[in-house]
Amino acid sequence: SLIGGAGVGDATAPVPGGGTDLTRKDGQVNKGITKGKDKKKDVKLQKLKERLEASIMKVPALEALRDQIRLEMTVDGLSIQIVDANRKPLFASGKSTVLSPQMRELMRTIGKLLNDVENPISLSGHTDATPYSGGATGGYSNWELSTERANSRRELVLGGLAPDKVLRVQGLGPVVPLVKENPNDPMNRRIAIVVLNEEAQARILSGTEVTTSDVESATQSIQ
Repeated sequence: SLIGGAGVGDATAPVPGGGTDLTRKDGQVNKGITKGKDKKKDVKLQKLKERLEASIMKVPALEALRDQIRLEMTVDGLSIQIVDANRKPLFASGKSTVLSPQMRELMRTIGKLLNDVENPISLSGHTDATPYSGGATGGYSNWELSTERANSRRELVLGGLAPDKVLRVQGLGPVVPLVKENPNDPMNRRIAIVVLNEEAQARILSGTEVTTSDVESATQSIQ
């Protein structure tokens, strides 16, 4: 699994080697996220996850990207991570902020579907550990690069996402690698979207801490 939990099967991802793929319908029941009345709220996020998976499978151009899309139910809500790859880059280049045409289509598809729930979202941009050329002296580094990548929110809005649903946009540079044993792995270059539950929303609005999803991303393992 890609994220720790009460059981290995608590997190799923529609990618080879990363957990359950898009075609699998059954798996371990998640016991570590919600109880009681909160279940109804998480059911909405689970249904959103299923609609996203179905949409990816329906569109040939997006289906080809499914190994770069990671969907997980986390303690903060539904996590959607779109990762880079050597042969199918998320961006025009390793140090670019310009999304590839396929990724623009994917972001717009996601943006439209995110309006199906009332939950706000959080966006974060990430880079690998390779220093930006001239960053140490030129004032532009992986921090600025990741922040501009997070601002791909524009594509979500162009797809139909209500602008006021975006609660936070942040750049985290290289400090939260997805593949922590290889900080330069292309998959560390990514955009992360979290459809927030009420608890995560309250924590962000309090301004006192980073969301649990951001912290847990640092301890994820790749199978």
